[in-house]
Amino acid sequence: MRLTPHDYSPSVLRKVVRSAAREPSFREAAEAMADMAEVTISGRQLDRIARELGEQLQARRDEQVDRFHSGTLEPRVETRPALAVVEVDGGRLQLRGEGQGPGAHEAAWREDKVAILATMSHVVSECDPEPVLPACFRDRDYVGKVIGAIGGTGPMGPPASEVDEPAVLPIPAAAGTAAPRPAPELAVRTYVATTASVDRFGPMVAAEAQRRNFAEAAARAFLGDGSAWIWGLHRRYFPTFVAIVDFLHALGHLFTAARAMAADTEGRWETFQAWAEACWRGRVDQVIAELRTRCDLQAGLSGGGLEGLADDDPRRVVARVLGYLGDNRQRMDYPRYRREGLPWTTSHVESTVKVFNRRVKGSEKFWSEAGAEAILQLRAAFLSEDGRLDRHLKERPSSPFRNYKTRKARKAA
Repeated sequence: MRLTPHDYSPSVLRKVVRSAAREPSFREAAEAMADMAEVTISGRQLDRIARELGEQLQARRDEQVDRFHSGTLEPRVETRPALAVVEVDGGRLQLRGEGQGPGAHEAAWREDKVAILATMSHVVSECDPEPVLPACFRDRDYVGKVIGAIGGTGPMGPPASEVDEPAVLPIPAAAGTAAPRPAPELAVRTYVATTASVDRFGPMVAAEAQRRNFAEAAARAFLGDGSAWIWGLHRRYFPTFVAIVDFLHALGHLFTAARAMAADTEGRWETFQAWAEACWRGRVDQVIAELRTRCDLQAGLSGGGLEGLADDDPRRVVARVLGYLGDNRQRMDYPRYRREGLPWTTSHVESTVKVFNRRVKGSEKFWSEAGAEAILQLRAAFLSEDGRLDRHLKERPSSPFRNYKTRKARKAA
């Protein structure tokens, strides 16, 4: 576990590694080193250094997972978190064919999986501190941008395919309320990312949670967008965490149904608003019942099957939304989450995926399997707020930080 000799001092090597993790490409990292540190280094050499560090971090991660499986992994943090939150989502990057050289050889898109593990402040209320749907969700422009950002089509906006990497928007404080709900404040965030399968990703996240002593937290929450693989991970590794479906994704599905069932803009907006208010108040069963009734009356869903219908047929669209709400209704008790001081949106991991995407995703970025995994580990360590990247540089065997001090001591002697 050592870098090949690069003749850089520890301080310069640290800048090289952080630049490789931070900048969108190795070429831009090399340019940043020349501009900011007056160090001349090629993008190819930066790639080699980043790959070596990333592989070391990967080996440490895998060792941590092995200790988790064997029951020997001890928490690194002794304090008991007030609120421990795990949010999970997926991104995309391009991998080239196995054994191929640089370039777009047999390139294919692959999902990378990302988790954010955060400790937060925790404030419990005796009653729902924000029972009325916030004003921001009654603003057409804001709702349109939010739905576009999560991959849907807003009330007035273009299809999501026409929008390039929309940013996840912050949720403004509710207007017109005397005492808006105090949102949990972030304390420390760490990250897990991989191109591996869900079966391998789950233990990685669970091991990181155990390392951070999440099991002892006073309150625990696990959030996702509603995908089945996410709840499978929750059931297996985080059964004591409260499972919560992101409210913004629920809004996206509600608007999809409203759009399919009302031809005019005003009609779909009024329908969407009524359903959004009901879900905010925890009345998901009411929305499901109304969807079924409207679907029967307007689209004849119960009379005929879905076989042979186009994907955009209102009956098929509404059936998908009903399936989503039915599968996730037990994870949509938003009044309870607000009372218990738990988050109800995955906005943190949504923005995190985009931060990872800026480093690994692009129309001209093609990774080998090993290279993609290595850069994801380096990016995760760089973003994590527990100092793990600097600690790894200092603690790894044959660290040039140690060797540098040894050489200086020998010269002084």
